[in-house]
Amino acid sequence: MKPKHENIFAAVVIVLLGAWFQNAYINDFPSHTHAWAQADRYALALGFIRNDFNFFEPETFVYNHQFPDDWEVPSPTTITAVDFPMHDFVPAVFMKLLGTTAPWVFRVYVLLYSFLGLFFLFKTAKLLTASFYKSLFVVIFAATSPVFVYYQNGFLPTIPSLANAIIGVYFYIKYLAGNRNSDFYWSMLFLTLGALSRTTFAIPFIAILGLEFLRVLRRKAGVWPKIIPVLASALVLFGYFFYNNYLRAHYGSIFLNHILPARSLQEFIDIIVIVKERWLLQYFSAAHYFILLSLMIAAMALAATKKSRIATLSQTVLFLTVIMLIGCIAFALLMFRQFAAHDYYFLDTFFLPAIMLLIIILSVFPNLKAKWADGAYAIMVLLVSIPLVILAGNSQTNRYTTEYWDRTAATVNNFKNAETYLDSLGVAADAKMLVIDAYAPNIPFILMNRKGYAVMYPKPENIQNALSWDYHYIVMQNEFFLSDIYSAFPEVICKTKKEWDNGRIMICTRQQAATTQSLTEYLGLDDKMPVLVESINFDTVASSLWSNVISTSEYSLSGKNAGVLTKEMEFGPAFKTKDLPEMKEAGRMLLLQAYFLQDTVSNVELVVGISENAKNTYYKSYNLQTLLKKQKQWEELILLFQLPKVNSDDYALTFHIWNVGKAELYMDDLQIKVF
Repeated sequence: MKPKHENIFAAVVIVLLGAWFQNAYINDFPSHTHAWAQADRYALALGFIRNDFNFFEPETFVYNHQFPDDWEVPSPTTITAVDFPMHDFVPAVFMKLLGTTAPWVFRVYVLLYSFLGLFFLFKTAKLLTASFYKSLFVVIFAATSPVFVYYQNGFLPTIPSLANAIIGVYFYIKYLAGNRNSDFYWSMLFLTLGALSRTTFAIPFIAILGLEFLRVLRRKAGVWPKIIPVLASALVLFGYFFYNNYLRAHYGSIFLNHILPARSLQEFIDIIVIVKERWLLQYFSAAHYFILLSLMIAAMALAATKKSRIATLSQTVLFLTVIMLIGCIAFALLMFRQFAAHDYYFLDTFFLPAIMLLIIILSVFPNLKAKWADGAYAIMVLLVSIPLVILAGNSQTNRYTTEYWDRTAATVNNFKNAETYLDSLGVAADAKMLVIDAYAPNIPFILMNRKGYAVMYPKPENIQNALSWDYHYIVMQNEFFLSDIYSAFPEVICKTKKEWDNGRIMICTRQQAATTQSLTEYLGLDDKMPVLVESINFDTVASSLWSNVISTSEYSLSGKNAGVLTKEMEFGPAFKTKDLPEMKEAGRMLLLQAYFLQDTVSNVELVVGISENAKNTYYKSYNLQTLLKKQKQWEELILLFQLPKVNSDDYALTFHIWNVGKAELYMDDLQIKVF
């Protein structure tokens, strides 16, 4: 195959793989793994549209910043410090040109950049292996890394920065092979772009400068042609570094800028265990590790027999890769706590050295010239690639599956169409919104298309403090109001006035004078007629809709008996109905009221679920150990569950108490109402 045709074929494979993995998610709002960080980058792009593309004053939607005040101090501006925001600015330009701010614009930009990086990875492998099939396999190996696939069309600057680093490394290796200064200049340009937008990609930049310095000392390279590009790169990098520090000092930031090493040897070990269990098979699949290990053993055996050896150029690149690995290890130690929670740090660090190592290993194997060789290589690459593609696809599907505990996805759903809703209420586009329990700071504001303040941790002092800030409206999610806000700060119903409610979010104003009202009055339930009321007092026989009800006279709140959950019981009282036709008309609200008595902290889940055609379509649970504050005295608990519309005749609405931690618990006057 001619080199031109090889390039075209590789490009087609890259695009087809990307399209296969990403087509179903290309317009998804950030709502799964690390949606917080991804939404922050999306907010930056939208901020550039709002500020008339002022590149040097990047902003999001949030007035209070995480750093240095941990969200607790309001700011007069939404400007934030951030690493060189090129990969947020360019999508904003395209959004403006295309007349849409839909997520697909940003995702397509990152996806196309990933294609560019993978294509230059192919060219890099071709330089070192002189084999089309080896180079194609390298691309498939890299393009099917589960973590790479997930972020390949995401919002983080990691993928574009990684692509720039790959391009920079390619031009440097091309420079080593041909000694053309123009290749070195291109290398400096792309390495600088990579390091500007993602600081970790200063590692390959520094590694290449270090290697080139050694080559100059050994008189294998000249120094004068390199002074201007190196100084220019250093000037740009340090210039923006100091400017970013200026932004941070004057405006604060929602982006991390300090080191987070392990605080003890035990924490270091614990993080290694977490990374192994949580992310190891996301970095690469089991098939990737098996293939890499097998190739490494075979290459070492081949080298030991002296039937093959690493070419001079590959030796130099191996040395460069070792320097990069040392830099990555040093960075990982400085930011070790981040690796436990952030899988994309692998892409920022060890991914590129790992792929470079694969290329060098493949370069050890001789390229066969026999007529049958091409056919054999093609079959081998195809067979090996199949499990890689399948495992990557399965991982992608799992990543985009919304679990019942996913608070980010729930927040996105609750604020869906919030901008249209607020517009219909006459809420001004420039109104400042105070979102209590925002969970992910920018997500509610993006979906409302309004700026405001985010209360990230709904502790009493945080809510009390935020209510004194300068805002126009307060926004709270119905789903988490009772469990997260009211339970922490009951005074909220006396200090705010609910103006509107669409069943998912409530829009409130500041209560000018202290008032006294019941919780059900505040929620607007006193004037609503429930479509279902089911209660159990443990003194009389419960209806047939209840099961697993056990009473005791040892304790009671009202009457003679109370319900009991013993340590031996896995499940307590359970409720199930299949006869609630209103569920098929629209979404409903389930109000759960009960009193509980615990001697110790109770690891007990209160679970509401809906099944349709024997499949779970809704599952929501709350754990009592986070809700009950008292011990050895009765405590009232009220919870809201936002139930979706039922679309099948074969459905069931259920509630049950799950004794996860084998606790002993007493309960009384348990009531379920559906509105």
